[in-house]
Amino acid sequence: MRELGLRMRMPHSWIGKVETGERRLDVEEFVRISRALEIDIKEGLTLLEAALPVIKPIKKRRVL
Repeated sequence: MRELGLRMRMPHSWIGKVETGERRLDVEEFVRISRALEIDIKEGLTLLEAALPVIKPIKKRRVL
């Protein structure tokens, strides 16, 4: 956590809040973390999407 904070020039407490879900990332922060961890951004999004709960699509109502 401290090393990632140093790489990103962010306080390690900020990293901790992201890890615990107390704080969400915006797109720019996600990109910065991905680069700091040397993870491909597309691969990171794929991993993130796989970790999220499945949301059922809303069924379209039929118009009469």
